Amino acid sequence: MHIQTKSSSILIEQAVAPSSCVLVKCDSEMELVRLFGSLRVEATGDFEFPYMVKSCKQEFTDALILLVKEIDYGQFLLSKV
Repeated sequence: MHIQTKSSSILIEQAVAPSSCVLVKCDSEMELVRLFGSLRVEATGDFEFPYMVKSCKQEFTDALILLVKEIDYGQFLLSKV
């Protein structure tokens, strides 16, 4: 899954083990620290997504809820069909 925010691009992949974890890769170390403050941010060596954290699904869910709460719905334009 790919998530694009105003300040970063985030890629979520399933971790090899344990299966209850996901890898969250990002182009912004600060964004990962903000979303997953208690987890260790690691370098990936990937140019597009140079930082990552390994997160359990509950921590990832909490981060997604935080992202949804930050949506400014006033910026969406409604178009008439």
